[in-house]
Amino acid sequence: MEKNNFSTDFSIKTDFFKGGSFTVNLSPLEISNKVFIPGHRFIPFLNPAVRPWNVKITDQNGKNISRKTVSANPEILKPFYSLYGEENFLFLLIDDRHENSGIILNGAGNTYKLSATVYDLSLILPESGTQRPAIQKTALVFKIDDWEKGIYKVSTHIPDTKNMDTAEWVDTLENGFKTVFEKNKKLQMVADVMSDAFLYGGKALLENPVLSLEEFFDISEISDIADMISVQKEDPEITEQKRFVKEKTINLIKTLTSWLENSSFDEQVILEKQVLVTKRTLIAVLEELNNPFISEEMIKTMLQVISESSQLVSKIR
Repeated sequence: MEKNNFSTDFSIKTDFFKGGSFTVNLSPLEISNKVFIPGHRFIPFLNPAVRPWNVKITDQNGKNISRKTVSANPEILKPFYSLYGEENFLFLLIDDRHENSGIILNGAGNTYKLSATVYDLSLILPESGTQRPAIQKTALVFKIDDWEKGIYKVSTHIPDTKNMDTAEWVDTLENGFKTVFEKNKKLQMVADVMSDAFLYGGKALLENPVLSLEEFFDISEISDIADMISVQKEDPEITEQKRFVKEKTINLIKTLTSWLENSSFDEQVILEKQVLVTKRTLIAVLEELNNPFISEEMIKTMLQVISESSQLVSKIR
């Protein structure tokens, strides 16, 4: 069976996606606030190592689209990150805006608000009023200048479905996904599965992007795609390593917490600061385990933290 090298060869993907285009439908929330929430919208049109809120977007005249920060209830923001897997949603917001970490830890239910980096569309979206009906149909069309670095040119687009061969586009992309599933038995990251599907489908998918990916998944008949998107899948070896790290980390945190609660005053004077710092580091390890971009190198770093923390635990026992 032919081996697929798409997922590991960045040069192939950089060349394939360069100059291509994709469509993003703006939500009513984005239209009313004239912002673009990047979230999962750039999957698979962006190197997975680049965070979506760090991409560079220019208008048709080459002027940079500026970023700004908005605050909203988590349930409002969640749909914009769903393709990363629901379990990764809060981590992504923490990775985007570090202050979200403290808000989440101290929040009560869904009453708190989290911050997110968005792109300001006030200069490229028309004013409301007489043009309001047209705005409601507006989509953004992104031209990919550099897939690896995350550089795009954006324009507004009013879809005209009369001249679109939607069925052919959907069929071509579905066949791309089918080929991925046939050729790759090993689990892959969602971004890799989706970018490979475009590669197998061919450049025509990027030359005439009649649908956004969200629209495609709404009408696609391939249930495997929905399963792949709804559940973040990864290499089973990394999954096992994460399970081991989580178990060890939780046990160490419990031991350190018990020591802080039961140690004598003299013991605390000597070791309390070191114990508190170690405990905070271990909590950070637990948070990082939810990182959808986690790598083997990051796992090795976590194991080193566990080893060093275990030495402290041995000392206080």
